[in-house]
Formats: sequence, C-alpha cells, structure tokens
Amino acid sequence: MKQTAFLFRSLLLVTMMGWTLMSQAQRYEIDHGRVVFCDEVMMQVDTQSFVDLGCGYAKDKMNVYLNGRVLENVDPSTFRLKERSASHHFRHGEMDEPMSAHRGYFKTNFNVYYGDKKIDAMASSFVDLGGGYAKDSFNVYYFGEKLKGCMASNFKILEGGYAKDSFNVFYRGNKVEGAVASSFKYTGNGYGQDNFNAYYRGKQLK
Repeated sequence: MKQTAFLFRSLLLVTMMGWTLMSQAQRYEIDHGRVVFCDEVMMQVDTQSFVDLGCGYAKDKMNVYLNGRVLENVDPSTFRLKERSASHHFRHGEMDEPMSAHRGYFKTNFNVYYGDKKIDAMASSFVDLGGGYAKDSFNVYYFGEKLKGCMASNFKILEGGYAKDSFNVFYRGNKVEGAVASSFKYTGNGYGQDNFNAYYRGKQLK
C-alpha cells in the first residue's frame, strides 16, 4: 500500500509539473522591446499596446494573435474573449470535453470564429451555449462545425453532452437515433431516457 501511494504521489507530481511547464511555455513575454511566444520573436508587434489575453490569444492596436500568429480579418478594437459558462460543464466522473474545447468561440462585429477558424455564422445573433454548442438565428454548431437537421429557434443543451430541439436529440454533436425529444431528459453519468427507452452516451440500451 505504501509503495502504491508513493507511486501515485510521484505520478501526480510529474503531471502537475507537466501542466506548469505547458502553461509557462504558452505565455507571451516582452523582452527588450520584443514580444516572444514559445521562444520565437513575433515580428511587427506594437509592444506599447500589446496585451496577453490568455489561452494563447493576444492583441495590439493592429492585430489579434493566437499562439503567436496573426488572425486575419479580426478587428482588435472589438475583439473580446468570451468567458465559458461553468453551468454547462460536464458532471464529475464523465468524460472531459474534446481537447479542442479550450479554443472556444469568439466574434467580432461581423464575423464568428472557433479558435483560429472562421465559421459561417451570423455574428449579430450568435450565442455560445456552452459544452461546445452554439447557435445563431438559423443554424446550430458543435465545436465550430455546423450541425445538420437542427432547429436553431428551439435548440437547447441539457447536460452531459446531450442537447435537443423539437424533433431530435443529440449527443456530442451526433443525432441520438430513436430518441423522442419531447420526453427526453438527462439522468446523470452519461445516461438519458425518454418515455420508451434508456440511453448511455448517445446509444440506446437494449
């Protein structure tokens, strides 16, 4: 038991050190009037107006940056990082969101982005719903990808990766075959149910 506990503490320590090193490696630094990201000097950056926004994002008066690279067609004067809603996090014990989740949605006055990728969405009505889901007046998106067959007007997320509109239920962006949306509810730990069947992580239980 003592040896097992020692190994667990050692593994935990190594993991925490790795997280610390990763977070340090991804920070911007200003050194002798130059901006540096991951030991690479960024060219043509205005150091006087430069701001590290966190999560790999930064901006100056001329550009917005992600991981040291310029994001094209993004207005730094209107650019803001959107805080992710804690109310839509998955419950303890369930699978984490995909690794790309930390990139997040953001928008300017006219464009919507997921990470450094511009998506075909209407900025004026775009809403980040949490859990990787988002919508505008016409479409629903999951981690930046447009979902087919969704009604944006009454689409809502549940918990545990589940979401639904008036006719369909979705799990992590995939349609849950056979699920009845009107009666479907999330019951915890990856499980859901409607009036006829039970489901586990989007699959109907036999």
